[in-house]
Amino acid sequence: MTRRATPGSAITRRGALLGAVGAVGAIPTSLLAGDVRSAAAAAASSLAVSDLDVARLQDAVDAASTDGVLLVTRPWVLTEPLRIDRSLTVRFAGGSLSTLRDIDLVFVTASGVTIIGAELRGSGSDHSGLGRGVRCSGSAARPLRDVHVLGADIREFAHDGVLLEHCVAFTVADSVIADIGYAGVLMFSCTDGMVRNNRIARITQPSPYPNSYGIEAVRATTTGLDGAPRSARIVISDNHVSDVPAWEGIDTHGGQSIEILRNRIENCRVGIALVPSKDESNAKATKYAPRDCSVIDNVVHRTTPGPGSGIVVRGAGETVGDGAERANGIILRNTVTGYGDGDRDGAVLLYLTRELVIADNHVPGGVRRGLSLYHSNDAIALVRNRIAGLRSQGTATSVAIDVRATENRGHMVGNRYEGSVGSGTVYGVVCRQTANDLVLVDNDWAATTTAVVAGAGAVVRVREG
Repeated sequence: MTRRATPGSAITRRGALLGAVGAVGAIPTSLLAGDVRSAAAAAASSLAVSDLDVARLQDAVDAASTDGVLLVTRPWVLTEPLRIDRSLTVRFAGGSLSTLRDIDLVFVTASGVTIIGAELRGSGSDHSGLGRGVRCSGSAARPLRDVHVLGADIREFAHDGVLLEHCVAFTVADSVIADIGYAGVLMFSCTDGMVRNNRIARITQPSPYPNSYGIEAVRATTTGLDGAPRSARIVISDNHVSDVPAWEGIDTHGGQSIEILRNRIENCRVGIALVPSKDESNAKATKYAPRDCSVIDNVVHRTTPGPGSGIVVRGAGETVGDGAERANGIILRNTVTGYGDGDRDGAVLLYLTRELVIADNHVPGGVRRGLSLYHSNDAIALVRNRIAGLRSQGTATSVAIDVRATENRGHMVGNRYEGSVGSGTVYGVVCRQTANDLVLVDNDWAATTTAVVAGAGAVVRVREG
């Protein structure tokens, strides 16, 4: 994958409905490929030092000038973190770092740090532990700024490949991150950054981890927004995430203006999840919904059967009609294959949303259910989605758009099912419960065995054959 996200104007709900291609919000241009070129030029400057004549790599870091360059040319086996506490470029020129311990192999506590071409190896991903390849750690009061991990090869860590805490204007790009226990790239309360063009594979989720992620943008749940702000204005683009079999490929919990663009996600239990963050006063409840997020032009594919949806959007709250914060955003032009065989699951699963747009998505080769409206989707718009070739699951009837429960209100416009009725019974829309209010306009259910099955007054059909 060579395409990169390009900053531009924000995507609007109206633009999505009209099929417009929005861009990704205001991200500083300093985060683009120029960082690599400028860092390479800096490495040739008179400020560069190397690890050739030191007994400890930490001594070379401590001897480097602020805003200087450190060249790592040798293989190092470390028993404690390499600590970077000043603005510095660390460029790997044939060198590497490894450890047999569960530590933060590179621990950054300063702004203005760029790490280029790092080869990092940990203690393995077959056990739980706090092993991380790179950790960049600021705070809500003093976030780190201008930190970048570029062209790295990070493998075999028990917890994370790259952990970013309270970082602003950051980049993780052009890297391979593989065989990790918990998360390939994990961001806590980070803003205005990019995770782009990375290859993230094999997130193992060893016991007792309850979940795992290829890429995740979240906030801590032990305090409110003052101490743990939402992750916001992050572009996650052109990544290839594969083999997160127990949990999720790309995720945000309560993020805002997270742009998930042109990624390829393969063989994950859930491909992309926009879900809420917990209530800091009640760990059993959710409080902060994902807001103004966009999922555009992604390919989500799974070859093995099982529970899980390709794309999930869920707002805060726990019950039907809950008054907690609702999720909103745009799900546009994604291709989702191989999902829909678990209870409630679909290629796209939606609940507790408001003014959410689901447009121009292609859903071929799903199982039993294409799009799943679970409950509490208010002012939702399903526009020009194509569901194709649903496979049957036992004696259950396949459904292109399944309205599972109640409190769903909105429009379905120009959607269609493509497939052979000879493959089994397929319904276009099922909305059996009456406490829904949906208007169907110009949808094409000609390839289904039954177009619409609905309770009295739940559905109004306009210009449908």
